[in-house]
Amino acid sequence: METTVVIDLEQFTKEGKVPPLGQRYKVKVGEKEVILDKQIVTGREIFEAAGYKPPECHWLYQKLKGCDFEKIDLDEKVDLAKPGIEHFVVKPTEVFHYFVDAEPETTDQKQMTPNQILENAGITPVKDYYLVRINADGSQDSFIDKADTPIKMVCPAVKFVSAFRGETPVS
Repeated sequence: METTVVIDLEQFTKEGKVPPLGQRYKVKVGEKEVILDKQIVTGREIFEAAGYKPPECHWLYQKLKGCDFEKIDLDEKVDLAKPGIEHFVVKPTEVFHYFVDAEPETTDQKQMTPNQILENAGITPVKDYYLVRINADGSQDSFIDKADTPIKMVCPAVKFVSAFRGETPVS
């Protein structure tokens, strides 16, 4: 019966060894230790193995011995047999995606007011509109008369709809 060797990448790097090809690899991802069953993996596969969901809501960085951190994109391939990999660091996203009237928008702001969200979506004049947030469970939060109330931007994407303040003409 063949036993599969698990290569501890952090230990190999500390000892200055080159990891062998085609093995199972133990890596630290954030505060979790995971075992990956193949040598070439994507950022997305690393997140999935460590239980970070959805992966789009996190950023992954590879720490190499003697170097700074290197950002790994979700579809970027990482060769775990590459010498010098110490561990992976996970950070929350710094870019937030959201929708206004089903149109995609993006911001790097951690919070925005309803007026800022409307203005960024090109809905002007903002004084004629208010914002409604559509929650994941289908419930709604109205920001009528709360134009300057900060809204925390979160991941995954939040859905908003704009609502006209005045009467809608009927033809």
